[in-house]
Amino acid sequence: MKKDWTSFKSIEGSLLWIYANQLGVYQSIEDISLICMEPILKIRRPDSSETIYWRINWKETDLGDDILLLKEQDTPEPLDYESVDWLEEKHTIMSSSFFLEQNNIKRVSGYGFKENGSEFLSAIILEMDDRFISIEAGPVITIKVTTTLLSDLGDLLF
Repeated sequence: MKKDWTSFKSIEGSLLWIYANQLGVYQSIEDISLICMEPILKIRRPDSSETIYWRINWKETDLGDDILLLKEQDTPEPLDYESVDWLEEKHTIMSSSFFLEQNNIKRVSGYGFKENGSEFLSAIILEMDDRFISIEAGPVITIKVTTTLLSDLGDLLF
């Protein structure tokens, strides 16, 4: 499973949007939490108009642990969208969305656990210029936007 993380570990660019069919947004003093099922992250490659999408899902292991499933793709499937032929846009997406103004991705870290000689990813952290975005596995995916790095996410895998 570790080999599937290669493209995510080295991602660079800008996180443009976070999409989901239904997106709950909650703000506290310290952070903003997004609660959703199967979010799609839209990322623009550096010095380019090329965009990619991260499809984020989860599953439960035989022992009941939640793990993240990440898939890089060229379209925002399974969301409802239409293809367009605009200069910097290829898709119009009909869903809930969340936008961050300061969106440069500096580094991606993955956290999880080891079981029977395999590594399982349960959370990822996107380190931005002035904040962190954590994405945690579960029946409902939790995405937190904070100014401090979250702790207790498991073992650092990458």
